[in-house]
Amino acid sequence: MPPLQGPKVRLHKPAFTPLLPSELPQPGSLFALDAEFVAFSPPEKALQRGVEVEVRPSRLGLARVSVLRGQGAAKGACCIDDYIKCAEPVYDYLTKFSGLVPGDLDPARSPHHLTTLKHAYLKLRHLVDCGAVFVGHGLKKDFRMINIVVPPSQIVDTVDLFHAKRSRKLSLRFLASYLLRCSIQEHTHDSIEDAATALKLYDVYQQLVREGAFEAKLREMYDWGKRFGWEPVVWKDGQPHPAPQPAPAAVAAAYASGAAAAAGGLAHQMHGARPGHLHHQHQHQQHRGMHGMGGLRGQGKR
Repeated sequence: MPPLQGPKVRLHKPAFTPLLPSELPQPGSLFALDAEFVAFSPPEKALQRGVEVEVRPSRLGLARVSVLRGQGAAKGACCIDDYIKCAEPVYDYLTKFSGLVPGDLDPARSPHHLTTLKHAYLKLRHLVDCGAVFVGHGLKKDFRMINIVVPPSQIVDTVDLFHAKRSRKLSLRFLASYLLRCSIQEHTHDSIEDAATALKLYDVYQQLVREGAFEAKLREMYDWGKRFGWEPVVWKDGQPHPAPQPAPAAVAAAYASGAAAAAGGLAHQMHGARPGHLHHQHQHQQHRGMHGMGGLRGQGKR
């Protein structure tokens, strides 16, 4: 199916190459998958004993799904990268977590391969029905949110592979930095990058299991995290080190700069503004901030 945009919209070069007839999925064929979501509604909140709590999370919808080949000569190459045309207005693009921005899902101006939810779903359904095995980080949650049933035998979730019982789950960023010695998601999420990272982590997992070193490596990572924290690590001289934190002077300077900018903006707003209007605007900003936080918690995948 061609992209939904008309001929007047200039598209980016596709980030994917469709499967060739010789690559058609067979039972056990391996693919890496990652999906991104947007929020269609704010979280619902209510007062309980004088405290505002979230009673219902944001309603999320599939916005992008990427599938990579997991085997063969083209292993790691993307075969599906669908952006989904939304059937209703987007409340929050959750850009920090999804990498999506306004316009990405709009047929009138999106530069990406835009398709319908039904078409994207049918492609995934075909892979599932062919017996394909999917590897990814947080896949169970992705499939649940996409509303597609995948047999457990066809899911390899790196969240579960690298998880010690009765311990916290490790983020994709932490695992990538510790096991692959690479940095991902530095500014935002990208589903192709995340799927490729999960595929590489699965390779590392299989190698560690073959060498009988998996349990020791898992304990090593948890020991590190408990001692130094769960942020991505930095490798120097063959040893992991905690990521450098901003110097106190730099933090203070940034804070002072931000405070000065905020003060200047406030002074500008107050010039000729009514006190009641300022109070209403402040409440509106707080209201938006709480909604944004609720939407991000709803995403909560990584």
